[in-house]
Amino acid sequence: MQIGEFSKIMSRSAANAVSIGNRVTGLMLAIFLSASLAPQSSLAQHVMGPLGSQSDVVLESSPANDEILPSAPADLMLRFSGYVRLMKLTLKAPGNEPIDIGFRYQAEASRVFFWNLPELPPADYYVVEWAVLDPSNLIARGSFGFSFGPNARPASELIPVEEVLNPVIVPDFRLIGQ
Repeated sequence: MQIGEFSKIMSRSAANAVSIGNRVTGLMLAIFLSASLAPQSSLAQHVMGPLGSQSDVVLESSPANDEILPSAPADLMLRFSGYVRLMKLTLKAPGNEPIDIGFRYQAEASRVFFWNLPELPPADYYVVEWAVLDPSNLIARGSFGFSFGPNARPASELIPVEEVLNPVIVPDFRLIGQ
């Protein structure tokens, strides 16, 4: 091999290395920018517990978080930003006392869920805890509080710190029956 041929080969190799380096740098920059500029959940009213949420599903509810109603609500409405399967729905009175609302898991996915509530006795506040699986089988979970009555105060002012969500463990239904 002559020096001229060697020089040409090395020049092409160096150019390819620079081109690959630019692609890698560009890819890393694109990943960084997409992660840092991605929209964050705008409805922060729904508390994510210690396990966090693996999904970016957003919830709008009625009653809304911290809503003060004139009287006890007759039902709950949960509207999600995408189709989900509702895995958990609980209603708790102060002191973490569960209220039986008759929730049972149903495999059908939906964006909107309505749930009739029993007659609720007067209490300082109530907390709704929920967990869903999105179409990618990622968990989203959270809670919101509400109160009602003439002297009611926002639930967030009354809920003790230690009462915020217990971890939710949801079985992987893809593995059942294998």
